[in-house]
Amino acid sequence: MPPVPRSFAASISWPAGYAGRVAEALDHALAEVPAYRGWRALDPGPDVPVFERLARFPALTKDDLRDHGPDGFLPSSRALHEGIAQGEIELVQTSGTTSEQVTNTWHQPWWDASERASWRLNSHAAAADLGSHREAILTSPRSTGFACEEGTLPMAQRIHGRFLYLTERTDAGAWTPALMDRMLRELAEFAPTALEANPSFLARLARHVLATGARPRPPELVVLTYENPSAAQRAIIRRAFAAPVASSYGSTEAGYVFMECERGRMHQVTDCCHVDFLPFARRFGGPLLGRLLVSTLDNPWRALVRFDIGDVARLAEAGPGEPAGTRCPCGRIGGIVLEGIEGRASGITLGAHGGPVTPADVDRALAAVPGLVNHRLRQDGPGSVHIAYVLDAAAGPTRGTDRAVRAVLRRLYGRSCAIEAREVPALPPEPSGKYLRAAPTFAVDVDSFLDDAYRPPSAARGG
Repeated sequence: MPPVPRSFAASISWPAGYAGRVAEALDHALAEVPAYRGWRALDPGPDVPVFERLARFPALTKDDLRDHGPDGFLPSSRALHEGIAQGEIELVQTSGTTSEQVTNTWHQPWWDASERASWRLNSHAAAADLGSHREAILTSPRSTGFACEEGTLPMAQRIHGRFLYLTERTDAGAWTPALMDRMLRELAEFAPTALEANPSFLARLARHVLATGARPRPPELVVLTYENPSAAQRAIIRRAFAAPVASSYGSTEAGYVFMECERGRMHQVTDCCHVDFLPFARRFGGPLLGRLLVSTLDNPWRALVRFDIGDVARLAEAGPGEPAGTRCPCGRIGGIVLEGIEGRASGITLGAHGGPVTPADVDRALAAVPGLVNHRLRQDGPGSVHIAYVLDAAAGPTRGTDRAVRAVLRRLYGRSCAIEAREVPALPPEPSGKYLRAAPTFAVDVDSFLDDAYRPPSAARGG
């Protein structure tokens, strides 16, 4: 048997009883869940510390989820058709193109518990008395089921229980002033406690607020989800909405995984998940930069172990002599602490020397360009980048912006990089309904950036 890979988890301070809960979830998955039968031979056994045991196993991919189907991740004591008939679960699909979609077993009580646990990690959310609150949601109607590209849906048809879905149009760049004025009126009438929004969508509405001088009714909390917000989007949203803003991170498959605290760092939702952090090699930005694998806890209808959630993150730096990813100025301890999410692994492009440039690297660089509010960068190959960007109409003259964009991008991609930059009036969403701000158009082997000591066994053995 190969040597046990190193486990980053051994350096983290975990809540009391946490390791036992993780071990219980792992034992249950290996013994009862069909998808993990092939993993049993890799298990060194319960006498080995659980985080070292986990490091023996490969990453679980979305292809694995599709190959095994919803039944493959149910314990043998449960039946999919019975759970659906009894109203315990339903089947939901993630957004994305047909080839990217995953059918998930959705157990609402577990999801709700995961969300409640995330609120405790932000003082504004904890003080807002969330739970039975009214909430407005602003994201792609492809995710919510309220799409209507021709005509409009009355407000009453977009209210479901305590939720108001603010838009039926999928392309935020094509929203009319009248549609955005309607959203602001509905926010005032519905009076939500919280506004949950895709940052690309809310930033578009915020630009309208700032351009017109509107004064939207502020919710007690704005929660950014569905996409990772850029620095420019955060700045615009904070200017337009007089409310605390927090970023929430998770997925349909894994529930709530991290929540941003009031001091701006991301805290692991240890009540409902375990996170393995796989750092990149030092020459590629490690050990602070790395990938995330998520194992779910206590979901009776779906067991995920080391699920590759598809994103890259940056650990919070710590004080002298302290491990990274362990401390935050807010004082909360227990679980991994991130400086932030760096974006989709599939959005990593290649810098001058072949190293990774994350979507957040691009966001931070472009934040220095005055008036730039949105962008779409594509890399067709090393040494060539093209970018389309949107400027705030209220930002004034745009002369020299192309030159400024090329200058900041050359710091990321090298002086010899060919950079094509052009201003556009708006950017459409991807087929999934989300906005992908940076991506290569060729295959990038993100696992090649990992520290060799932390590679999942499948990667270490070449398959």
